[in-house]
Amino acid sequence: MTGEPKCIHLWASGLEETGGIQHYSACCLQALQEMFPGAHLRVFSKNDLGSDHGHVHAFGHLQGWRRTLAFVASGLFWALRERPDFILATHPHFMKALAPLTRLGFSCLTAAHGIEVWGRLGGALGSALRAATGILPVSSFTRDVIHRESGVPLEKMPVVPDTFREDAFSPGAKPASLLQRHGLRENQPVILTVGRLSASERYKGHDQVLHAMPRMLRELPDLHYLIGGRGDDEERLRALTAELGLQNNVTFTGFIPADELADHYRLCDLYVMPSTGEGFGIVYLEALACGRPCLVGSEDASPEAVDSGRLGFVVPPRDPEAIAGAVLSFFQRTHDKPWLHEPETLHREVVRLYGSVAFRSSLSRALASLGIAQPPIISDFMTS
Repeated sequence: MTGEPKCIHLWASGLEETGGIQHYSACCLQALQEMFPGAHLRVFSKNDLGSDHGHVHAFGHLQGWRRTLAFVASGLFWALRERPDFILATHPHFMKALAPLTRLGFSCLTAAHGIEVWGRLGGALGSALRAATGILPVSSFTRDVIHRESGVPLEKMPVVPDTFREDAFSPGAKPASLLQRHGLRENQPVILTVGRLSASERYKGHDQVLHAMPRMLRELPDLHYLIGGRGDDEERLRALTAELGLQNNVTFTGFIPADELADHYRLCDLYVMPSTGEGFGIVYLEALACGRPCLVGSEDASPEAVDSGRLGFVVPPRDPEAIAGAVLSFFQRTHDKPWLHEPETLHREVVRLYGSVAFRSSLSRALASLGIAQPPIISDFMTS
């Protein structure tokens, strides 16, 4: 296919909810609207209750299997009726419903994020992904996992990295209101992790940071660890905190609402999440946009978010000693990356690498490489 598409369909799990895939879906919608302003864009949102985005079919008012059935049936009906130039699914499991359309000549693409595909490609999902016209992994790490586990050729998987809301995250001083709320001093060293405190998400590395705290406190006795979020694993983490004698140096903030998230990033000096299960890590981009470097794990896609360590530290995520060493090197300035202490530099770099312009450019190049659509001129994006 060449030229600008006249009709595009977007299948999304949701646009209005919080969460990484929902955020990615909203960014895809915005990018497609900006890339192809003349195209008719129809959206199918499985979990939203409603939307102001125009031609949106939302099914969140239905329960259980009825929601899934209505979502898929509506998407297939409109695809057969309108024959869009391409269909983009922002969750790979939707390809199981879209795969039959590829045999009818439809161009069907899907994003792929992380744990929803890793180790799950031996059955129906793997077959559906092999049938896709193209797959858009958010990281090279996920691309390589799909290639290794399902045999999808690398040339069918152009990487389109995650992005973030530039208008919501920017550098700033530590907010006085949050310093007071959490009992902190302005010059006190603070590290932060934000995420669901769920037993299913222990891979984010809270345990390892807590186990690293005693070593860090020997050299930085005022260091404070903020743990943002709530969930079914909070009681266990609080018990571990008490067992390690860290009650005076660890604060559980509870749920952090969206309008306080940027201020919590600004409250810390270093964002610390040595995860083993990130498909990319939007939280890292948000922290960097607020001028805070990140400590990440080396066993998942996290290093890609910090430009292979240039914008932070990459450590073995299961090694509390390595975590402690990296954190201490930051606060004691014994590392060789002075720009980590320059908030405006970090903000500028993460916008350059992963801002909305970079996302549109990546998506445009990916579509072009798959023969789906002639890309808009990239230089136009750079001046928009």
